[in-house]
Amino acid sequence: MRKKIIWIIAIGVLIRLGLAFSTYHSDVQPFYFAGSVIAKGNVFNFYDYLGNLPAGDPILKIYPPNLFNYPPLVYFFLGPISYLVSLPFSRELMNGFIFDLPNQLGNLQLNFLLLILKLPYFVFDLGIAALIFKFFKEPKNKLFAFALWMFNPINLYATYMMGQFDVIPTFLTVLALYFAVKREKFFLAAVFLGLGASFKIFPFLFLVPLALMKDKRSLPYDGKWMDRIKIVGLGALTYVATILPFINSSGFRATALVAGQTTKSMYAALPISGGESIIFFPFLILFFYLVFLFKKGDLKNLWSRFFIVILIFFVFTHYHPQWFLWVTPFIIFDLVKSGLKHWPLVVLSFVSWLGLVTLYDPGLSVWLFSPIAPYLYGQKGLWIPSDLNIARSYLQTIFVSVATYYIYYYFPKESKA
Repeated sequence: MRKKIIWIIAIGVLIRLGLAFSTYHSDVQPFYFAGSVIAKGNVFNFYDYLGNLPAGDPILKIYPPNLFNYPPLVYFFLGPISYLVSLPFSRELMNGFIFDLPNQLGNLQLNFLLLILKLPYFVFDLGIAALIFKFFKEPKNKLFAFALWMFNPINLYATYMMGQFDVIPTFLTVLALYFAVKREKFFLAAVFLGLGASFKIFPFLFLVPLALMKDKRSLPYDGKWMDRIKIVGLGALTYVATILPFINSSGFRATALVAGQTTKSMYAALPISGGESIIFFPFLILFFYLVFLFKKGDLKNLWSRFFIVILIFFVFTHYHPQWFLWVTPFIIFDLVKSGLKHWPLVVLSFVSWLGLVTLYDPGLSVWLFSPIAPYLYGQKGLWIPSDLNIARSYLQTIFVSVATYYIYYYFPKESKA
């Protein structure tokens, strides 16, 4: 098995290096720019930097004042790393990268820069592969799960083509699951979920299922409400500790404290009077939290409870392509544990996701390979439907059908003591 793992890693790494070297998406630039802003001494006023620039400043012609709209840990972790790894490159290239990217396309130095900027993600990516490997006992299942992660297109696209950092909170989520299930260290798992939420907020959804987990074995927290509260509180405090230094920043409160993309999950509602509605997302989340409270389960299946919760979020959210990475580890768990029984669900999910990627924004598809084919930059998308909203609705409906079946299949059942 060792030789097979080495081959999987070697091929997987080569694919990653090739994609990181040859693709570009605009999301990769703000992290380097954030690092340069921090390097100038803008720490506690970081979120106010762009807003305080004069109206005619050339930077504002490229980047809006609300550019920094992620939590602080994103910029203060990725920013300095991106800035430091770019130091060997000429300042001319870096200025062109920030302010005049189209004219840098075709410059081989740009390809090496893109590769270097994406390299930090390797640690978290391979970390997820190693953790997923450890979740299984049988060698064939270990190898299969490992290969599924190493070659899954969602991760390759989001991490090495778009250059997005969703692999980091995904890693912290899987790490939390590992420490909860394999080590029974629930407080440490809560800290990892809090750290994950410091990058993107979705790991918060898993704190309550973690705290409410009941198992047929005798667990340290089982039945102790104070310990359950501590688990949730510890995760929340970890997140609060990362944002507290910036809470007085008006720029932070306006752009990053409550992300507008996150609140989209609150749109779907059932009106019951002129001014009152039932909001589906919190309704179903609370419903399942109550189910988790009263249904005893097997600790090794805690992942399925996480899976249900994140699926509910996706059902009621206009999600971005890279967000689908959050679901991918759970789909791999399902594929391996079911013996590929649910492969049609994966195919339908992928069709829905691929339609979203290729739908209308050429920056998500055609422009990606502009570093090796500059003429692609500025071209139209692969397909533009006559009614964009209808097309998106059909694609979302396909995924919601799949998600609903997964939720039905993994609906918590009482575990016999």
